[in-house]
Amino acid sequence: MNNKLGILTTGIRVTKRRFLIILILFISNFSWYYVFSYNVPLNFLASLAENLPMVTTAFNFVIVLTLLLTRFFIHKFNEIRIICGSSIIISILTISLLFTSNIILRLIFFLVAGMFFSIAQLGSFIYFWNLTEPEERGRVGGIVGFFSLPISFSIIAFAEILDFYQIILLSIILCSGILVIKLSNPETKEIVTAKTTEKGYQPEKRTILLYSIPWIVFSVINATLARDMTSFFSLQLPSSFYSSLTISQSLGAFCGALIGGIIADFFGRRLALTFSLTLFGISSALAGLVKGYELLYFVYLANGLNWGILLTLYSWVIWGDLTNKKNCFKRYSIGMIIYYFTIGIGTLKDQIPPVPLLVSSLLSCLLIFLSNIPLLLAPELLSSDFLERIKMKLHINILKKIGR
Repeated sequence: MNNKLGILTTGIRVTKRRFLIILILFISNFSWYYVFSYNVPLNFLASLAENLPMVTTAFNFVIVLTLLLTRFFIHKFNEIRIICGSSIIISILTISLLFTSNIILRLIFFLVAGMFFSIAQLGSFIYFWNLTEPEERGRVGGIVGFFSLPISFSIIAFAEILDFYQIILLSIILCSGILVIKLSNPETKEIVTAKTTEKGYQPEKRTILLYSIPWIVFSVINATLARDMTSFFSLQLPSSFYSSLTISQSLGAFCGALIGGIIADFFGRRLALTFSLTLFGISSALAGLVKGYELLYFVYLANGLNWGILLTLYSWVIWGDLTNKKNCFKRYSIGMIIYYFTIGIGTLKDQIPPVPLLVSSLLSCLLIFLSNIPLLLAPELLSSDFLERIKMKLHINILKKIGR
């Protein structure tokens, strides 16, 4: 990256090569999870359709359990070897699904693949942390989200029309993309060595808890009440109109990732999170109160923006700000554990009748607004010196424009 874009790239030191590797890693991990975890069991358990929710839940709980068990010793291993080794094992397990028709064996291969996926994804987050500094983390993550989410969403949608063998092939291709990490070996060693010598940052447990609460609340709502609202609209609205709403939500997510990263770096993490949560609260309330179709575009666009912002901040930024070289695996695993646990709970929740739309929307609004309270008590994570430099840069740019 360079400074030709002016204020937007101020302080960014990640090279184009490193950025490309981070981008490919995210596309591979994000796409593989949704393609593999949802489409593979749909095919090999087609004769046992009633067990599909349990299998999907088990897959997510295996990820959570793996993270809980490995977070205490995984830091002893090099993240590049972790990513590459896990990717190879996942590929072998995926190929093995083709050579057995036994449902039990297929289920075991499926779940063990999820176990190694969690390790590979955790290693990818640590790799990202090693290559970035706090002042650039938001924008780098936001740019990655802006470019990768359209690709990932397209891959996930394309997978829905594939058969079992094609899904397996696509999963292997996506998993192989993770091996791009090998291209970065020389550069990574340099930056990892430099970070290892830094003085360790030890945030208070209170700070970690205060920043975790909004992510917990949002993840629970996203996996339960928000799914009820989505189910209601998908059944009640014309299919063509609902498709257009989904497209607007996706566009919001792409832009939200970029906007969230910029706000987080230039104005602080708390402001970015507060803006996102407030927007989500307002859009959730409107979802249950509006009667006209037109306002639903705003609801879905706002939900997409909020999702993109939180994805950027809680995938890369917040946990990276709260960590050092010694405990980075533990910190990043917190966000992953919360996310995959709530997805598992949400899948089980689909087996009970949905909550009425008005109740879902107003309860979501209430809970998400309450989740802003911990942020008011939490300290800002971004360096005050950097924020002052940014303000000065903005002031100078304004004066230059006035002078012209």
